[in-house]
Amino acid sequence: MDQYHRLSDASADSSASDHSMNISAGVIKVLKKHGYTIKKELGRGGSGIAILVEDTEGDPFVVKQMNSRDGEELDTVKKEVEILKTLNFGYVVTYVDSFEDKEAGRIYIVMEFCEGGDLSKIMETQKKESFFEEKQILYWLVQICLALQYLHERRVLHRDIKPQNVFLTEDDYISLGDFGCSKALERDDEYACSVVGANLYVSPEVYEKKHNSKSDIWSLGWLLHDLCMLDVWVSIYFFSQ
Repeated sequence: MDQYHRLSDASADSSASDHSMNISAGVIKVLKKHGYTIKKELGRGGSGIAILVEDTEGDPFVVKQMNSRDGEELDTVKKEVEILKTLNFGYVVTYVDSFEDKEAGRIYIVMEFCEGGDLSKIMETQKKESFFEEKQILYWLVQICLALQYLHERRVLHRDIKPQNVFLTEDDYISLGDFGCSKALERDDEYACSVVGANLYVSPEVYEKKHNSKSDIWSLGWLLHDLCMLDVWVSIYFFSQ
């Protein structure tokens, strides 16, 4: 288990408090051009930034600014957009819009803002008090299962089920998000062949490069374990073809 480590209270607090507005003027200009005003930075990774914005009517949205200068990375982002465009379900994060800044090599994906945050942050807060009640866990679990059922009926594999990718709305409803690792299959008996996702949550057959919708269920099992035990993990990602 040396590849995994729990997210410490210190690192969680650091992440939660890092709302610096270190966003380039180019990003601000592009978002303003499309009618969005930046409120704050929500998170930052190797491939881009998540930004909370408001439209001209004051409604909040999340914009994922993805770097796209690398051809392979650009293809991955475009596939994510194409999958998001096909999804319309109450327990899946809603796609709003997307646009590209070709000169700067950036793609922007506008999505529903989930005011409740993600499950990993909620679990960290809950650890300071007590375990979740069983009925609360079941309430969330049923909604995640319905989201996965919706995806799998459309031959879409999420491939990155973990607390950080399960969001809550203001009314405590689940919204499954982050489809950067997802894959759309062409037929029911097809298998995905790439190794992606947070390695704590991926099923054994993923490493054999032959997996299908059942692998999402394996990941869901780990997520259920985390909700019951309040274990929050950070793990290395594997990306290979």
